[in-house]
Amino acid sequence: MKEAMIDSPDVVGWSLASGLGRVAFGIAMLAAPEPSLRALGFSEITPTTITVTRVAGIRDLVLGVVTLGALDDRRRLRAATVANAAADTGDTLAFTGALRSGERDAGLRGLGASLPAALAGAWTAWRLR
Repeated sequence: MKEAMIDSPDVVGWSLASGLGRVAFGIAMLAAPEPSLRALGFSEITPTTITVTRVAGIRDLVLGVVTLGALDDRRRLRAATVANAAADTGDTLAFTGALRSGERDAGLRGLGASLPAALAGAWTAWRLR
C-alpha cells in the first residue's frame, strides 16, 4: 500500500535534483569515463580506473532511477534516500582516502560533492520519517 504523497517542496526538490543528477552522472561515467575522471581531478587514468568509474556509473544510474521512481511514495523515497546517503558517505570516505594518498585535486573535488550530498541525503531521510 502506498503511503501519503510527499508534499514538502524542499524534500521533493532535493529528491528530484539528486535523482536526475545521479542519472546524468551515471550516464556520463558509463559513456565517457576518461573525461569524467579528468573532471573529478584524477591524475592517472588506467584501464582499472576506467572500469571502476563504469561500476560507479552503474551504481549512480540505478540509485537515480530508483529515487525518481519513488517520488510518489514516502516510504520508498525514504529507503532510496537512505541508500543514496550511504553511497555518498562511502564516497566521502573514498575521496578522503584519495586526498590522503596524494590525489589532492580528486580528493578535494570529490569531497566538495560527496560530503554535502551525504548531509543533504541524511537531512532529507530525516524529513521523510
